[in-house]
Amino acid sequence: MKDIFNTTFEVSLRILIVLNVTQTRLSIDRVSAMDFIAIYGKDFGVSEYNLHGDNNYRFSEFASKRKIMSESLKNLVLRGYILPHCNKSGYTYSISKSGMMFCKSLNDDYAENYATIVQKVHNMFVSYSDRKLIYTINDYAISDFGGKIK
Repeated sequence: MKDIFNTTFEVSLRILIVLNVTQTRLSIDRVSAMDFIAIYGKDFGVSEYNLHGDNNYRFSEFASKRKIMSESLKNLVLRGYILPHCNKSGYTYSISKSGMMFCKSLNDDYAENYATIVQKVHNMFVSYSDRKLIYTINDYAISDFGGKIK
């Protein structure tokens, strides 16, 4: 059976929504972290439920996201939906006008709920560096496995 969850297509749609909501240049790490927090918003206090449901292995998903996120970003750049920006720290990405127009066509409940949660994630973590945001996810993962959040 072909996987339908976390395909490059699905991840690409979520990347577009993240970049459209934030309207700023984001690194792959920040996009990944914001996407993860939005999907599992209940665990981070930004939503009343987790968009992808509750499961015992959700925090292990974050570690495996990098490859598919990279492939999705590359595809979006090649299609002209996002723009890459090179700086001394590496690349950041922003949404293009074509990407914004595409986002306007996304009008289902999932996309609307996801966008709402992404806005809450952005507001809650806007002052966090990319590194601090990743550490926050790691702290929640440790807490989920019976540890303590720092």
